[in-house]
Amino acid sequence: MFKERVKTFLLLSLVFISVFLTRRLWIQMPYEILPIFQKEEALSANYLLTDMIKPDKYLLNFDEKNHTIFHNDDNNNLWTSARSSLADILSSNNIKTEILSTEEFLTYHKKKSIVFYFPEKFSTYILARSLDVVKPNNITEKMTNIDNIYFYLGREEPYVVFSDGNEHLKVYDLNIDLGNVKNKLKIIEEKDYTFYYPIRETLNIDSDIYITYRMSKNMPLVYVENELDIDDIEEVRSIAEMFFKKNIDYIREIVENNGSILYVYNQKVLKINRDGLLEYFSPLEEPVKERNLYISLNTASEFLSSYMGVPKDLYLSKIEEIESEQNLGYKLTFNYRIRGIPIVLGKDIVEDFIQIDVFNEHIRNYKRFIRRDMNIKVQDMAEASQMFSAFDIINANYQLLEKGYIQDNKVVIEDIKSEELREEILSSIIDISLAYLDPCLNKNKEELVAVWLLKIGDRTYAFDVYSGNLVLSRKQ
Repeated sequence: MFKERVKTFLLLSLVFISVFLTRRLWIQMPYEILPIFQKEEALSANYLLTDMIKPDKYLLNFDEKNHTIFHNDDNNNLWTSARSSLADILSSNNIKTEILSTEEFLTYHKKKSIVFYFPEKFSTYILARSLDVVKPNNITEKMTNIDNIYFYLGREEPYVVFSDGNEHLKVYDLNIDLGNVKNKLKIIEEKDYTFYYPIRETLNIDSDIYITYRMSKNMPLVYVENELDIDDIEEVRSIAEMFFKKNIDYIREIVENNGSILYVYNQKVLKINRDGLLEYFSPLEEPVKERNLYISLNTASEFLSSYMGVPKDLYLSKIEEIESEQNLGYKLTFNYRIRGIPIVLGKDIVEDFIQIDVFNEHIRNYKRFIRRDMNIKVQDMAEASQMFSAFDIINANYQLLEKGYIQDNKVVIEDIKSEELREEILSSIIDISLAYLDPCLNKNKEELVAVWLLKIGDRTYAFDVYSGNLVLSRKQ
């Protein structure tokens, strides 16, 4: 009899342990449990700071005449290969440095090299910490912020250049080993790629951007769907349970007239909008009177990992200082790519795909609007079409660019010659790059529009890569 009671007790204990562990797994691994979040769409189980801070553009210089630009590096792992060397440089005690002029630094693009461009200026110290450098050297003091890093990959003594766009710090270290990156660049050079040319030399314009004259391949046809399906109430309720860590029976549910659903628990609010936008608000648990970017970035990365997972190819695109009721924090904006190409919103559903207001260890606001690649295999009619090059787009739409520039800058035409105006306009082009425009009109099977994204002054234009027509004009 006693043995039977012991067996019963052990069996019940195992059942309780099983339930507890299952609940823990449900909380910690939502991508495994919720069917709407496919595991392959997650960047990783843990979205770390090192995943967050990464380039959004790669300039590959093979020699003086041959250059190309990538926006994604999944197939080549150039940034991944360079990170270990970069960590060694930022922790080395044997470095030598010198300051370069902008004119001299531009000549370095004629040498075999890679330039990693970041979406905006990042703290060099934060970059070092993201690479697990516990005690960075004085590079972080000599160049406090950077927006690009240059790796020389020629035959001479190795070096790296840290740049913030205006100042350039050249760093030598004889112990730098860039052999792996060199080999990867050599493999890419032997493949078919689109040639980019410096506009400074081709059009005699005072600008550092690179443009194409001919495209080597077309962009694939892509269809997307909303990540969130508001019509599936069980999945929506599962999301609410995930955010509040409570059973749905304890969470107040409100269905609005437009079909959006509101969930409220202890002053925390979660809203799933009809158009697929998720909004979450949580009041601050304590005053935050000092900002700490390192803590805030780690808080954001942990939050993204824990709630709904991380979309594939997500990257941090903007950091802004914010203040709320005398509390100091940061607004972090994230963008992502589909098939290696950045996505641009064509409708003002939200400012960008993911935004987080973070105050050190606390998340106050979170907005998320993600569109998932449906991976539909269709006969791509674009394959028979020839893409406009960046050069074609500029020439075909110059009158439009001129009109916008005159309006935005209040230029008096009588006071300037047409040739001078043209040079002024073209030298004001900040960037021109490929992207996908999401019209955001349909919840599913939305066809993305392949565009050339041209930024000039405070205005952004998007031109269809196959017709050359303007599909979006937006001023900041």
